[in-house]
Amino acid sequence: MLSPDWRAVLSRGLDQLSPPEVEHTLLELPAERQEFVGLLSEITGWPDRTPLQRRVPDEQEIDALNKQAGRWRAVSLLDDDAALRTAAVLFRRTYVLDPLYDSGELLYAAWHDPFINPEHAQQLAHHAKLLVNAAPILRNAIAVLAPDHLPGSWDPRPGWKRPRPQADQQAHKAWALRTALVLLYWAERLDALVVVAREDVVRALPIALGSTACFHPLALPLPPPLDAAAPRRADMAPVWAKARRASRRRSLRCLPEVACACQQLGWPDQPHQSWQLVLGGKSLADPALLLRRAFNGQDPLKQPSLPPTALRKRPLCLLAQGA
Repeated sequence: MLSPDWRAVLSRGLDQLSPPEVEHTLLELPAERQEFVGLLSEITGWPDRTPLQRRVPDEQEIDALNKQAGRWRAVSLLDDDAALRTAAVLFRRTYVLDPLYDSGELLYAAWHDPFINPEHAQQLAHHAKLLVNAAPILRNAIAVLAPDHLPGSWDPRPGWKRPRPQADQQAHKAWALRTALVLLYWAERLDALVVVAREDVVRALPIALGSTACFHPLALPLPPPLDAAAPRRADMAPVWAKARRASRRRSLRCLPEVACACQQLGWPDQPHQSWQLVLGGKSLADPALLLRRAFNGQDPLKQPSLPPTALRKRPLCLLAQGA
């Protein structure tokens, strides 16, 4: 199952370029308005899907993602290279959140603005660069793109986009918390572990998980480049199965077993990096209210405590330390 943006990159042969080359190519694309609009049309799925409404994954789409082979799974971020490289070796399947899953407003602006918005062009070019960087694990479905989306019950600001670099620190902290909650939501829906090395999200995840989270340290060798992941995976199926069995219990006793399995999946003769396995509780503080506090510049963990949102399974996360 190919996402529209990855299919658009493949159809134009952009995956054969290096990440800097594809970014440079797409930064020049606004000079060819028809080509730019055509690329955005393909990414957004127009005319089959209108750009005037938010794109929301339906149960059929989620079910198709869930039916992907391999039950020892991770959820990670497209712009988190260290987490992608780690997950590509440790896990049978990695779901990578797709930031342009809902991008109809880019197409609508390209249709109606007198000139192509430079910020939109940069956003598209950067996204294509990240896709091409992940191409070694996207081509053979080691990784699969999944919606970067929160359901309405978790999201107090539907359609909110990543703050600009010059935005205030509070906005970026709120966005990191929102990203942590998206990872936790999809980890539950797809029965996966969250794998993160991006520093702002590593700081936000314990806030999202709350005070009942339990931590277990482990050390993993630095992962190989993404294009070296496939050869390293050849004989890992038995250990993947062992790790999956250990992770299903989601109890304190499972943490050392999962850590041991992850270390067995490592690769020799490399310097080590510190990670933590984090096991959350059976519920989260209401995500929408937690995010609203963050948006308003309040301490998300202040009193009174927020009402709980029950989870089907306790979340399990692998977080890099000192990244």
